[in-house]
Amino acid sequence: MNAPNLASILLYIAVLLHLLLMSGWVSAKMSQPIQLAMLALMLLALFVLRKKKRKTKRRTRRPPAEVAALVDRAEEGEPGQ
Repeated sequence: MNAPNLASILLYIAVLLHLLLMSGWVSAKMSQPIQLAMLALMLLALFVLRKKKRKTKRRTRRPPAEVAALVDRAEEGEPGQ
C-alpha cells in the first residue's frame, strides 16, 4: 500500500471519529480518548506522507587538466601567454 492511500484511509477514519463525537452518541467520558485518537490518526497521516531527505556526500571536485597545467607553469616561473 502506497503512502497517499494509507494517509487518506487514516484521515477518513479520523473524520468518522469526529462525526461520531459530534453526533452526541458518545458518552462524555469517552470524548477525550476519541479526540486523542483523532489527533494521533492525523499525525500518523502526516508522518506517512513525509518524504525522507537523503543526505548527499559532498566530494571535492578535481580541477580540470588545464588548471593543473597553469598551476605547474606558475610554480616553474614561466610567463603565461
